[in-house]
Amino acid sequence: MARSRKEATISIRKLIIFHHSSGKSVRNVAKLVNLSNSTRKYVIKRFREENRIENKVRNGRAAKLTECDQGFIIRKFVKNPSLSALKVSAEFNEKFSTPISHETVRRVLRAAGLNGRSARRKFFVSAKNRKLMLSFAK
Repeated sequence: MARSRKEATISIRKLIIFHHSSGKSVRNVAKLVNLSNSTRKYVIKRFREENRIENKVRNGRAAKLTECDQGFIIRKFVKNPSLSALKVSAEFNEKFSTPISHETVRRVLRAAGLNGRSARRKFFVSAKNRKLMLSFAK
């Protein structure tokens, strides 16, 4: 089974601290809050040592797109490789609440290993020239 990477919310952390400070054991708090023992122990330990409940400030910008959003973009291009990034970004902006640019779409595709492609241009062959070519080949 895969691990879940969800964080305990600040209200749940406050609840853990409240129950622990009122004298309840970690296992009783476990039943009340419905989180793993290790998570509860970590919250209590951090509160004792650092006297804080909130997360530390993180570096960098948070990701704009979720994995689900990226999957939507990739599926669009796998289904129809001739779509432009502009069209996909426009469709994404209509469907979802998060507005994105065409450059974001290109970035997602490059990360997935799908590079830009365009159809090869072929010269026009008239009926007269087609007959001449066939006669030459024959």
